[in-house]
Parts: sequence; C-alpha cells; structure tokens
Amino acid sequence: MIKIIQRLLRSKNIKNSLWIIGEQIFQMLISLIVGILTARYLGPSNYGTLNYTASFVTFFTAIVTLGMEGVVIKKLIERPDEEGRYLGGCIALRFICSVLTIVILPVLIYVLNPSEPIKVVLVLLQSLQLAFKSVQILDSWFQRHLKSRFVSVGKMIACLIVSAYKVFLLMTSKDIIWFAFSNSLTDLVISILLYVFYSRESKQKLLPDISKGREVLAESYHFVISGLMVSIYSQMDKIMIGQMLSDTDVGLYTTAVTICGMWIFIPLAIINSYRPLILEHKKNGQEKLYLLRLKQLYSVIIWLCLGISFLIFIFSGFIIRILFGEAYIGSIGVLRTAIWFETFSVIGTARGIWILAENMNKYVKYCLMIGAGVNLILNLVMIPVMGITGAAIATLITQITTSIIAPLFFRETRVHSKIVFEAFTLKWLFGNREELQCLTDCAKKD
Repeated sequence: MIKIIQRLLRSKNIKNSLWIIGEQIFQMLISLIVGILTARYLGPSNYGTLNYTASFVTFFTAIVTLGMEGVVIKKLIERPDEEGRYLGGCIALRFICSVLTIVILPVLIYVLNPSEPIKVVLVLLQSLQLAFKSVQILDSWFQRHLKSRFVSVGKMIACLIVSAYKVFLLMTSKDIIWFAFSNSLTDLVISILLYVFYSRESKQKLLPDISKGREVLAESYHFVISGLMVSIYSQMDKIMIGQMLSDTDVGLYTTAVTICGMWIFIPLAIINSYRPLILEHKKNGQEKLYLLRLKQLYSVIIWLCLGISFLIFIFSGFIIRILFGEAYIGSIGVLRTAIWFETFSVIGTARGIWILAENMNKYVKYCLMIGAGVNLILNLVMIPVMGITGAAIATLITQITTSIIAPLFFRETRVHSKIVFEAFTLKWLFGNREELQCLTDCAKKD
C-alpha cells in the first residue's frame, strides 16, 4: 500500500495536480485577504448588489463557453496534428457568443431593475470578462500535455495584479463601480498570458477554423444545455434572493457560498489532472485501468470533500466572525447547510469524465434538467418561508438529486451511481487482489 502511494505521488498527474493546487492556494491566500477587506469595506448591502449582478454574468458564462472544455481535450488526444485549428475555431465561436451576451445583459438588468441604473453599469463592466474567457480554452491544451504549471503561473500573476488594483481602490475609497471591473481585469490578464505561453510552448499556430469549432460544438452542445442547467441551480438562488428579499440577503448568502468554495480548487485540480489519463485509458481499450482510475478519483475527492466540510461545519461561526466580522453573522446558518453540497457538486464535475468516455453526453442534460426543475420549485417554496437558509437547503437537495438520484432514472447511467458507491466504500481498494495489482502496475507506468 505504501509503495502504491509513493508511486502515485511521483506520477506526472499528481505533479500536475500539485502545480494547480499550489497556484490555487497562492490565489486563495491573497484573494482571501483582499476579498475580506473588500466585503468589510462595501458592507452586506453593496457586497450583495455586486454579487447580484455578477450572478447574471456567471449564469450566461455556461452559454458563452459552449461547454467545449472536455470535448476539446478529447479532440486534442485524437487529432494531435490539428490542435491549432481546433483551439482557434473554439476561440472564434466563443468570442462571437460573448459579444452578443455583453449586449444582451445590460438590457436584461434594466428590465428587471428599471429604478436602479447602477446595476446596469455594474453588469456591463463585469460582462466584459466573457470576451476574455474565450481565449481561456487554451487551458485545455496545457491540461492535455500536463503543463498546468504555465496556467498556474499566469493565474498567480493575474491574482497579484488584480489584488494590487483592489488594494488601490480600498486605499483611495473608490465606489462600487470600480470594484465591478476587477473580475474582467483578472480574465484579461490570464488570457494574455495563456496566449503568450501557448505561442511559446506549442509548435502549432492558432487558426480560427470555424469548421473545427463547429465539430467540437456538435459534441459539446449537450454540455451547453448542461451548463445552463447548472447555472440555474447555482446562480438562480442569488438572483431569486435579490428579487424576493434584498441585496443585503444576497450579500450574506454569497459570504457563506464563498467560504464553501475557498477550498474546492483542490478536488477540481485533481479532476483536471486525471481527466486526460482516464480518457487515454478508455481510448486505448484499457477498460480495467480506466474503471480503476475512475473509482480512485471518486474516492479521493469524496472523502476529501467530506472531511473538509465537517471541519467547516464545526467552526462555521468562528470562521465568519474572524473573516468577515459581526456584520455577516447572519450567514452562519447558511454556511452550515451549504458546506455539504460541495461534495455532490464535485461528484457531478468528475462525472463529466465518465460521460465523455462512455459517449453518454445526451443524458447529462436530462439529469441537470431534473435538478434545475427541483431547484426552481424548492427556491420558490422555501425562500419566502425560510429566507436564505431555505435557498441553501434547496441547493443541497438539488445537488444530491442531480449527482446521485437522477442517473438512476436511466438504465444506461445507473452504472455510474454504482461506480460512485464503490468509490465511497473504497471497495476498489479493499476488494480483490486483481484490482490492487492492476493499480500497482499502472502506478509504475505513470
């Protein structure tokens, strides 16, 4: 067992994960300090207003990115000689969608909030990030070639620049409009650096081949619908709280959700690093290795998430008081509920690998449609009765439904729930000797 762990730690995938995790820890520490100071400076009301408009931008991000990330990695594995055409075509399509969205969003906000023109300005400044995100499909190339250190360096540089920008705003007592541009500035810097690193590391030039972009889109449109459904139950709660309650409540709810997401980069980094390896095993017909790696991935992220969630649940009051102060004390109850839905959210993210490998794309949207429907109904019922805690409970039930229950409704996807169960019980690790030997052999190769 010890030898297996030692070999895994020396593998390229783990090293790649450590780069991503290291970058995220760096970002978290700096962003945490600056973010807390910003939240304290703005107060729950202004902080809520900023996040209310940001929710609309995040909601449309799923549409603008066209769900291409996972499919692009698959194409890069299958057609390594056409990487530049696939990436360039995807960038072109995403940029066109982003420009259209930047025009639509301010109009939508004005219709919903005609007496608050400040929100129109905020959403316009924040929506600029959508155009910059189109270039960030290049991240898929770095994941494919296990070179995430370049992406990590780019994100750390962007974090430093934006943090310095926010510190300047705090020192000069700027108003909320200046803070709205910070997210767009982050994506601008990251996109520039990703392009520079790609140009230096790749031998293929980016060519805006629309036909290649359409080829990717033909396989990823399921994920567009899926992303939209995810946006409904991940952002609609903030939007509905803003419409049904107040901006202050949005601020309190966002505080709790922000704390929940502070550490989620760790399982996401592991997922991103293992995605190419698992897909490669499937492509090469190595079914045992493929299933074993999948169960191994699920086990790591499930138990990691549960352990961290338990600690945050226990110390939730202390965390909020220390980080955000007494003004945000109303978010403690939300945090104690919301922290548990991250585990199921991560399971849903990892499921994307299985969906791609098994060509089960069409079932993603069905599962997420069920989840979105459950979320909307529960939010409509629970927010008026239980306030922001009701929204957290609604999201928790939605995540469980989407990740575990919904796949059971379809014969073809029931096996996924079995894989998750075996990963949770560690059956793959403490099962038969054949699986354990298989794990040992593949660890040597990695």
